[in-house]
Amino acid sequence: MSAVQTESQQPANAITVRPFRLLWLNNLSFFLVSNAQRFVFGWLVLDGLNRSESDQGIAVFTLGLPAALLVLQAGAWADRWDRRRMLIWTQVTGGAVMAATALLVRADTISFGWVIVMTLFAGAASAIGQPVRSSLIPVLVAKDQLFSAIAVNAIAMTLSLILGPVLAKVVGDQYGFDGAFWFQSGLMFAGVIFLLRLDVPPHVDLPPKRPIIADMKEALRHVLGDANLRVLFGLLVIASLTVNPAIMVTLQAHVKDGLGRTAGDAALPFALMGIGIAISSVVVMRKGDMKNKGTAFQRALICGSTITILTGRTTDFWQVLVLAFFMGLAGGFYINMNQGLIQANTPQPLMGRVMGLYALTSFGVMPFGALILGAIASLTSAGAAISGAAMISLVSVATTYLSQRGLRELS
Repeated sequence: MSAVQTESQQPANAITVRPFRLLWLNNLSFFLVSNAQRFVFGWLVLDGLNRSESDQGIAVFTLGLPAALLVLQAGAWADRWDRRRMLIWTQVTGGAVMAATALLVRADTISFGWVIVMTLFAGAASAIGQPVRSSLIPVLVAKDQLFSAIAVNAIAMTLSLILGPVLAKVVGDQYGFDGAFWFQSGLMFAGVIFLLRLDVPPHVDLPPKRPIIADMKEALRHVLGDANLRVLFGLLVIASLTVNPAIMVTLQAHVKDGLGRTAGDAALPFALMGIGIAISSVVVMRKGDMKNKGTAFQRALICGSTITILTGRTTDFWQVLVLAFFMGLAGGFYINMNQGLIQANTPQPLMGRVMGLYALTSFGVMPFGALILGAIASLTSAGAAISGAAMISLVSVATTYLSQRGLRELS
């Protein structure tokens, strides 16, 4: 085949593949709730219960804590069990938890203690399903459609980042906090419809029956044995402890206490961030497979870290809005490149377990960062916590960019 492909030779967009399209529609409902959950629980703690930034950090910590405890096991289960059933049951459970929270709010019996309980259950349902969703993408599409599928899936994440907090805020303003939780419950149950129509191929190579810890050691050996993946995962851990919680969690406290707005007003910068991610994800989708994706990933993290430093120094809400949009542009490349690099460099029999490690580094570590930044924000200010965390990320990624040529050239 010629090195230069014509338009007709380009692989079909992954969204044309029916099983992937059904998964994408389900992911959209799931991501809408995931992004709304973090926002609404934070909103409830800060404005509804009138608690502090550290309490908000604790609530987000407990929402994400199950990811730290369960995603590795869930990744191993995804390589063995019926993945469709796993998604159905975790999504039904998540919908039930949101409904229970709505009932507690409606009965005016919600307390910070109940928030902790509900975030733990909601986080557990989300954590078990997370690596399953990621591991299914390369199963449902052809290899030459993988980066298209990842980009399209990132657009679902983006739409949810835009619409999740915004719609939850609109519903919450109209019907109260209980309405915001009923909204999330309805989305979860609606998403199950797509899973009921989804056909998932059975596992081709089942790993031998052995303890979960042995399964995870095999995935860990794969990551640690590859110098480039090892550095990539290290950067993901650093970002999950610094930039990610600073923007996704502590920013909400900065909007309220640093800029004099309500915690609910953070929905708007999240929406603008989502628009930025959508734009850059479309660019990635149209380009298809790209060379030197490791370079693009690191440059995106450098840009995102710099923007986050500036975000912590903002003194007016409009400044946050502008920076959030540019943060989204960098975030689209960050999300697409890191997922694409991991999935393109991982054998299929290990995919579930490696994506479990990815979920741990991307989502399981972030609650610890949120907890730390919440405590720092209470002692200093939310803005100072955001900028300080981002500086750590910037120094780390700049160092690897200059010293790790292999990761820069990784595709």
